[in-house]
Amino acid sequence: MLIKRRKFIGLIPALVTASTSCILLSFNTTKYLTVNRKRNLPFFLGWYDHIYNIDVSTQVSSKGIDLLIPYVVQADKGKIQAFLDISKKAGVKVLLEIYRPLVESENILGVKHFILTYKNHPSVYGWYLYDEPEIKKPTPLSPDLLKKIYQAIKEEDNYKPVALVFADIKKIESYADAMDILMWDRYPCEEGVSEFEWVLSYRKALYKVISLAYVKKKKFWNVLQAYSKNQFKKRLPTKREFRYMFYLSVLTGADGLLFWTHYLSSHFWNESVLYPTIQEFRDYVPAIVRGEDSNNQVQVNHSDIEVKLFSIPNTKNFLMIAVNHNDTQINLTVKLPQKLANKLVTFNQNPITKLSTEAGFSTILEAYEVRLYQIGM
Repeated sequence: MLIKRRKFIGLIPALVTASTSCILLSFNTTKYLTVNRKRNLPFFLGWYDHIYNIDVSTQVSSKGIDLLIPYVVQADKGKIQAFLDISKKAGVKVLLEIYRPLVESENILGVKHFILTYKNHPSVYGWYLYDEPEIKKPTPLSPDLLKKIYQAIKEEDNYKPVALVFADIKKIESYADAMDILMWDRYPCEEGVSEFEWVLSYRKALYKVISLAYVKKKKFWNVLQAYSKNQFKKRLPTKREFRYMFYLSVLTGADGLLFWTHYLSSHFWNESVLYPTIQEFRDYVPAIVRGEDSNNQVQVNHSDIEVKLFSIPNTKNFLMIAVNHNDTQINLTVKLPQKLANKLVTFNQNPITKLSTEAGFSTILEAYEVRLYQIGM
């Protein structure tokens, strides 16, 4: 078993270490899991939608969305071509779903023809092999079948990645040889379920999936809830819930984030919750992809606070992400590397304080609150 718990060493009085050296997995005070691995651009932020929503790329590209996964169903070649062409004009990549009947019937020649038809289109980033094959009704698709389809895809296009999305964590591993990108979807916000009532089980499950992706050497894209539907008693996440899911995914090591789904979402929610979160995050993607600097240790005074420090490329500034994993308000004291002493701390684009001569400052974090600070301006 490659996954190990690691107790923190070198604690200073009243403070616990919040960032660690680059090991396979590390735990912030044995609670909060981090996969310390190099992430590579592009870090996609994308919507699921439908192939018949032909103008979706034009609608969302200005909002920081750079990837779409359209459900193709039985759309003809003209519809698919038009969707790809408009996406190209909008500068949005597409993870193109392969016709499901071709996959289900193990039609190798049909799959190869599909790949050959679209593989040279500049909008096609990769291939969406199947949607939740492990829980398909009435009969799940076998891992062996998908492995054969995967191999057929690679025979025609060995460059673009192949993705699968799963809901049942226990069944993911058997499909490892049929994908390059592991995607996971869980939508915990339901009618009658209080804000953050789902947190512990969601976080535990996310840790399991990201750990599996690491061990199996797969890219990991988390699919976040961005819809409501009365039929399934789903409600849209609150702004606090969505930010927590978003940045929890980032801190645990996701290589991209997808949102399900555009055609069941809400314009008001998108404009007030999703897109502001994306706008805030976009500027810092290069820093997060670069990863933490193990030489820049950060200490906090509470074991339920997770803090990570990222250097911003081509500047002398840093991004600090602070997350309260507790359901109560916490008075946070943080101590940053000494070289940042007396540097300016900016929050929401407004200077709020200077670090002390010991490179520390204090603030209050509400339950499950996420904050992004820029330091060093």
